[in-house]
Amino acid sequence: MDNALYTVSVPAAREAPLVPPPRDRTRALKRHLVESLRDLREARRPEKLIQPRSPQPQGFAADVVRAGCTQCQGHCCRGGGEHAYIDERTMARVRQAHPDLDAAAIIALYMSHIAEQAYEGSCLFHGRNGCTLAQPLRAELCNQYYCNGLWDFLKLRPLPKHVEVLASNPQTKRRSVVKAVKPEDGTDWE
Repeated sequence: MDNALYTVSVPAAREAPLVPPPRDRTRALKRHLVESLRDLREARRPEKLIQPRSPQPQGFAADVVRAGCTQCQGHCCRGGGEHAYIDERTMARVRQAHPDLDAAAIIALYMSHIAEQAYEGSCLFHGRNGCTLAQPLRAELCNQYYCNGLWDFLKLRPLPKHVEVLASNPQTKRRSVVKAVKPEDGTDWE
């Protein structure tokens, strides 16, 4: 597998225009955030809701994942709508990381990250360059989700050194090639 070109197939999101988020959608997100914080406040043992963040791919694997998500352009983000998969578990993690922020400040933090131009019909945080939320603010579902093509790639051992990422649907086909660079310090690949 050393010199062979390995193909990772990812879905290609439908072509959608970038638009300023409509006011009704941003209001719906704000209501959802309020409800999520309320659910957290009403939880009997809120500390049990905190989900540890999933480890993220590193090095070449991270490069391939980034290329895959870039070529796909957010097929999985379309389901985020006005909730971005954020719930009381996400809020528990954010409250733990930011004990100095009250509920209003947390809501303001999220609202300030809404994409100025979001893909129509997709998650409100789905902007031209991907997710506008930093990973610590994202729902854990978003941090740990990989489409089948990327998931299959991440399970390979050893990882291939030359990868073609192919995103396609009936209307679109996008491609990129990612090559591993041997570490200069003489350590092994990966």
